[in-house]
Amino acid sequence: MTQSGNESWPSAPADAPPSVVPRRAWLTLVLVSLGAMMEALDTTVMTIGNPRIAVDLGTQLNQLQWVSNGYMFAVVVFLITAGKIGDRFGHRSTFLVGMVGFAASSVVAGTAGSVGVLIGARVVQGIFGAVLAPNSLAIIRNVFPFDKLKAAIGIWAGFGALAMAAGPFIGGLVVGLWDWRGIFFLNVPICLIVVIAGLVLMDKGREQRQPAPIDIPGVLLLSAALFAVVWAITRIPVSGFGLDAGLYFAAAVVLFALFLWRQRASENAVLPLRLFRSVSLSAAVVVVALGAFVAFGSYFYFGLYLEHVQDRSPLMTGVLLLPQTVLFGLGAAVGTKLGKQQGPHVPMMLGAFLVALGSVGIVMLRADSSYWLLGPALGLMGIGIGAIIPVAVEAILGHSPQNLAGVASGLQQTGLMLGAVLGTAILGSIIGVHVRDDLPGRLATAGVTQSAADAAVAQASVAAQGVLPHVGGISSEVDAQIKTAIDQSFTSGLNVAMIVGAAVMVIAAIIASRVKAPEFDPASSWG
Repeated sequence: MTQSGNESWPSAPADAPPSVVPRRAWLTLVLVSLGAMMEALDTTVMTIGNPRIAVDLGTQLNQLQWVSNGYMFAVVVFLITAGKIGDRFGHRSTFLVGMVGFAASSVVAGTAGSVGVLIGARVVQGIFGAVLAPNSLAIIRNVFPFDKLKAAIGIWAGFGALAMAAGPFIGGLVVGLWDWRGIFFLNVPICLIVVIAGLVLMDKGREQRQPAPIDIPGVLLLSAALFAVVWAITRIPVSGFGLDAGLYFAAAVVLFALFLWRQRASENAVLPLRLFRSVSLSAAVVVVALGAFVAFGSYFYFGLYLEHVQDRSPLMTGVLLLPQTVLFGLGAAVGTKLGKQQGPHVPMMLGAFLVALGSVGIVMLRADSSYWLLGPALGLMGIGIGAIIPVAVEAILGHSPQNLAGVASGLQQTGLMLGAVLGTAILGSIIGVHVRDDLPGRLATAGVTQSAADAAVAQASVAAQGVLPHVGGISSEVDAQIKTAIDQSFTSGLNVAMIVGAAVMVIAAIIASRVKAPEFDPASSWG
């Protein structure tokens, strides 16, 4: 598709009669949206479960990061391939297989007895989770005509927004009643309903299977490059930015270069580079990634702040996190309306500035701050990211050809999840490094004995979660002094991380100005 200079969202020609959508298409939309809803719910409820996992399984910060990052990393690595698999073998079949695998891996995660098993189960869960989003969007793209596509995507996004809104409360309720393991068992009944109903009711629409083989070397190169980046970032708080991290970053650069060379040379590229000839598509993917970097990457640490620093219960933490998730839906509604009236760049720029403003609010947070500082900041971030994502999804799909619907859907979801992975890793590294350097001074100021301070600093990767490390042979008074120092140091690290977040979103707003509406493509319409 080509770009248009028209700043309003496109529609079918004025003389074209409205398309009639079969009832089965609407049932299909509900089923695939339930799958997307489950994945979104799993992401948000984990924010409530992570603090309990840290204590129950005795994790360090880098291990706790990988409970979330292992899932998101697997999603990032496999998303585009999953879209390609759907394009080749059928999006409906691929989607249903993903649902079955997601349910099975959720059971393993819920029964994990160690952090290693939990991380492994989360990686497998991420592989199957990667199948859901691109293939659900591709199914929608194939089932609905162009003039109804925007409404269908809006409903799909609404299910995700509902899951995000309910996620913290449901997570708090489940963790409070059944501990963190219940989070994973929530997925099983949803999967069963979607799979059984999908086998009977799901419409294939205008699905066109692509016979071309999958570029396995390209998949391996992309996987290795992404792993090298994420692993290097998560190791920085533990071992510093030394030769070890530098080698991983250098390896990532080489692997990415080889991946791009492979994509240019391969006839069946995992990621067809011709998609990026569209400036609007490329800019939309980058803005989605940067928005997720800040809004979703930081969300991981707000749960730690509320439960560990402010000693809130899981249920109360879920309630207090609601502004960011509930107001996501408001942002999506406002963004969609603005996009239709003014073009997609307007809500995307506005959303980026709102996330930046919310980040500035977090910068002012202290360990004992009133919730009236955190709540509005979370709300601004929720409205902002909500205004960005649905509009960006429409722009990405609208600027991609129909025969690459699975790849394009995977591309936008890759940008989203890659941003979240890098945000969790980089913002966490900023917090971890800050705690490691800042904590000794705070302990000395508090009057903690040198031996007790050394024991606490030696466990800085535990303290970087806001968790009080075990220091033997000290009084309750000294223990309280160490806890206060850790709370202040963690919150200070969060402040620094969100300064970076605010700057990132200003850059995102500038890039968003390049996104324009796609033209109506008659070849994509029914008939």
